[in-house]
Amino acid sequence: MQLVGVNGSNPLGFLAALGLLRIVPNAKLGFEADGSFLAFLEGDVRDESALAQIVANDASAAADSQAGWRLTYTKAATKKQGPKEVADLKPPPDDFRTFLRSCIEAWLKGNDEGAAYAAAYGTDVAIDSKGNTKPTAFHFTAAQQTFLGTVESIRTSVTKDKEWKWIKASLFEGNGERQGSNLRWDPSAERNWALMANDPSREETRVNAPIEWLAFRGLPLLPSFPQGARIITTGVIGREDDMTFTWPLWSVPASRQTVRSTVQIDWSATSAAERTARGIFAICSCRIQRTSQGYGNFGPSLVTT
Repeated sequence: MQLVGVNGSNPLGFLAALGLLRIVPNAKLGFEADGSFLAFLEGDVRDESALAQIVANDASAAADSQAGWRLTYTKAATKKQGPKEVADLKPPPDDFRTFLRSCIEAWLKGNDEGAAYAAAYGTDVAIDSKGNTKPTAFHFTAAQQTFLGTVESIRTSVTKDKEWKWIKASLFEGNGERQGSNLRWDPSAERNWALMANDPSREETRVNAPIEWLAFRGLPLLPSFPQGARIITTGVIGREDDMTFTWPLWSVPASRQTVRSTVQIDWSATSAAERTARGIFAICSCRIQRTSQGYGNFGPSLVTT
């Protein structure tokens, strides 16, 4: 099943493809090698409506307050406001360790979803300049926009999709943008005033909610790891303001287990012969750009075939 709205050369599209790999039973994922880089899926799914229903049901099931990906904590009071409950990935280290313990306890009882997300969110050793947990390199929100708060807004939008029209438009037509907040994972979401005719702060942001939800569902396949007192994220090299995300594309459908090991290879350091031997037909990369306010964005993608 080809997915016209899921372009593997776009970091958001690649993450969304990983999300489908996680939620579709017995799924295998590949990408077209004809220059379109479109994702295609094999698995226990009959047709477009069946796949749309899987996505909708997945978003609805995540409304459970006990869903493993949920992380909330109290943000300390500031001069401008008192303590505030937030849903983000930068909790005080003790709060993150509490979250990790709860995820491990759930994992020991047979529910590994929380542990998978915890490994993607951060580690219990790396802290930022404010003494809080330093999160995954894919954390691009800042100021009043919280990462998991935005995820919840996106998830809720998907659950309100009557007859799955938005999901179908996103996956099969490539036409899914509407007004709303996004995770800043699509390079086109960058709002740099220097590159725009109008002040971006005066314009509404746009979101392709079904694709963004799937991208979030794919995040556990790109976990983070401690390296000394630092955090490193799968597929990302560099530090601070000099970071690059690199990922492979393959044309032979691969299972989640195969993809999990494939994305953990540093493809920026492999030869063309090695890539061909492993079934990789293209390597994509994009810089991670950050503003002085703390917001992040993926830059334009570069594809090497």
